[in-house]
Amino acid sequence: MKCPSSENGMDRFACPTRDELGRFLCIDDQHICDGYFDCPHGEDEERLSCMFYKSTKAHLDVLADYLLQWARGQQNLYFKQH
Repeated sequence: MKCPSSENGMDRFACPTRDELGRFLCIDDQHICDGYFDCPHGEDEERLSCMFYKSTKAHLDVLADYLLQWARGQQNLYFKQH
């Protein structure tokens, strides 16, 4: 199941199990591995998944920061040359 983005454009995560009414829930990405069970069976807080998620997210955050700094540097070079 694919969840629609939230109102602020953030990605959402589909819980793999249904709730007591038989619905699949979508939770905001920020609620994954936050210490609170948001999915019916707590799948969003599974220890091994959270270790992978947090380490991957941390690496991607560092990469995104680096790319943003690089892009800003390239933009500054462009304006200095023109």
